[in-house]
Amino acid sequence: MSHYLETAGIATTGISLVREQTEAMRLPRFLWVPFELGRPFGAPHEPEFQRRVLHDALALVERTDGPVVLEDFPDDPPASDHETVWACPISFAPADSDEPDLVQATRTEQRQLAPWAELGPVPTANSGLELDAIVDLIAAVADGAPAPVQDIRLAADDLRTWYLQAAARQPGRATSHEHNDWFWRETAVARLLGRVAARLLDDPDPTVRAFADRGLVPRDHYELLVQPLPNGANDA
Repeated sequence: MSHYLETAGIATTGISLVREQTEAMRLPRFLWVPFELGRPFGAPHEPEFQRRVLHDALALVERTDGPVVLEDFPDDPPASDHETVWACPISFAPADSDEPDLVQATRTEQRQLAPWAELGPVPTANSGLELDAIVDLIAAVADGAPAPVQDIRLAADDLRTWYLQAAARQPGRATSHEHNDWFWRETAVARLLGRVAARLLDDPDPTVRAFADRGLVPRDHYELLVQPLPNGANDA
């Protein structure tokens, strides 16, 4: 819509919650905000903060240094007194070694999460694979097997969706930001996805490398999860 209106001579601006997607679409003027999905203006009941976000987004209309302007909002949202508490978060035991068997740990996590996942409808797998087959694919890519980027993306999205829906069915409530932090910071599957990203960073295809560089693991958790592989790890 932005591109269409701009070609008609109407200046546009917008707010982005996923920076990588906005960069790929090369939108004329957008403000990226580091807020959780569904909250483009930050925390609820914070009118002054929300007004700042709106002002910064509208100010981009005055910019003439395009054709693409993507600014970062500098601040995180203030803590809200209106959040509910996640009363019963699933907690996984930390790994016993620096090099755990992440595939086995992922399957153990899934067994622990399965009772919660079964409390509601099973999410549709966009990859077309069963959960075990999804883990097999991700594990194979982490070990160096080739696979189309689209297959990896869909499989990773299916895994994350399954985990987050299982977590959301526990007693108590949590924000999507808390659920995402739990997934990317506490689960073995997140570390496995980080290993996949590290592997793909050395791929000869620039499209694959671009996907691995912040397209598989979010910016907030990239440095934690995507570690350089040992020398020669990709020689095979």
